[in-house]
Amino acid sequence: MGTEYRTPDWDWDGIQHGFGPQETAVAEHLRLVRATQIHGADVVVVEAATPDHAGDADALITATPGIAVAIATADCVPVLLVAPREKAVAAVHAGWRGSLAGIVPRVVDALRAHFGASPEAMRAALGPSIGGCCYEVEREIAEKFAREFGDEIWSAWADGQPGKGRLDLRSVNEILLRRAGLPATSIAHVGPCTACGDGDLASYRVLGPRAGRQLSWVGLLA
Repeated sequence: MGTEYRTPDWDWDGIQHGFGPQETAVAEHLRLVRATQIHGADVVVVEAATPDHAGDADALITATPGIAVAIATADCVPVLLVAPREKAVAAVHAGWRGSLAGIVPRVVDALRAHFGASPEAMRAALGPSIGGCCYEVEREIAEKFAREFGDEIWSAWADGQPGKGRLDLRSVNEILLRRAGLPATSIAHVGPCTACGDGDLASYRVLGPRAGRQLSWVGLLA
């Protein structure tokens, strides 16, 4: 069993949450709901009648007690969002394609639209993912982000060999969370780089198809 990373203390007794290995035990009294992740920006609202497999999506949101929503990652950014006042939560899979498609601000909008949650009162945690230390990509990917979201994105980029560089995808998504209305003090980074920070963590960049997955989950207690 690998290391489990606890999310920040959000001062809310009504939830359980964490980042950890895929075999991490979720509390027995929470029903786990997952989806087939397709590196997109689709968001599914999970309700009592939603099956354990919620279909194709990269984000799950719920305000139904007794349910935990979860996503799996092996370098992509796992994001957990909570709205304590409205008692709503979200689990988000943010790879570079989903991030470019704006999945994180889309989830913030969905929490507001479905549950009346205010971004200013939300909390977010970005879990273990490949860091700017190790995530080498083509510069054209960073240029796509800059065209979509503006030059602030370059603060998450470091030039490397010609035509390439390193992108800090967690920092990109922190920028997008702040732009969506979350205060900087309500956004936390949890855990190290999956590629170089901890031998227990799954990294597709390091291990390829042999890589396992991290499970990131958040659930509302009944």
